[in-house]
Amino acid sequence: TAAEGLCTYVRAMKYYHEASKIVKPKLEALAVAEGQMEAANKALAAAEGRLAACNEKLAGLQNQFDEQMGKKKSIEEGALALQKKMNQASALINGLAGERARWTEDAANFSDQKKRLVGDCAIGCAFMSYCGPFNQQFRSYLINEKFTADCEARNVPVTRNLDVISFLADVGTIGDWNMDGLPTDPLSTQNGILVTSSARFPLLVDPQGQALSWIKNKERDHLPTWNGQ
Repeated sequence: TAAEGLCTYVRAMKYYHEASKIVKPKLEALAVAEGQMEAANKALAAAEGRLAACNEKLAGLQNQFDEQMGKKKSIEEGALALQKKMNQASALINGLAGERARWTEDAANFSDQKKRLVGDCAIGCAFMSYCGPFNQQFRSYLINEKFTADCEARNVPVTRNLDVISFLADVGTIGDWNMDGLPTDPLSTQNGILVTSSARFPLLVDPQGQALSWIKNKERDHLPTWNGQ
């Protein structure tokens, strides 16, 4: 019995020794592998941390990029709008360049007109005061030969061959008179100026009734009514 027990023990030790030769290297390899895995996990965690930081930085850079691209688009749109305005301004300037000579001439003419304004006003006043009773030819004679010559003799600047119609009335007013029935000839227009601009009531010699018709149409809103008419 003792020998049997000893034999069993020896056999068990033999099997343990044989198994230990197989398992122990594997256990050692397992420990090494676990250590390597732990180191790898630490490296992975560190890499994942760096990746998260990089992703966060990338997101910030992307936001900055999007913001800068928005500003770039806004600047480009503003530049296009400004270029369009510049083109329009250039077209306007080029279109008005041809008017510069005319404006310069008009400015010079206006300066001359200002110098002659006193004499022209004197002729206009003389026309209103003295030319009413006369016909077209004698009115022209008085204006061009008498009134103008008198101003020149007194060294008063004056316009030669002054057109009293354009000087004393504008085109729109004359057009309204014509629509109300005033004839379009120069004598009738001058008479219209004398009637509307005189400080006193004029005496009209009107055998054809043209002046009466014109005045009735012109003053229709101011005429009194008789017997409801």
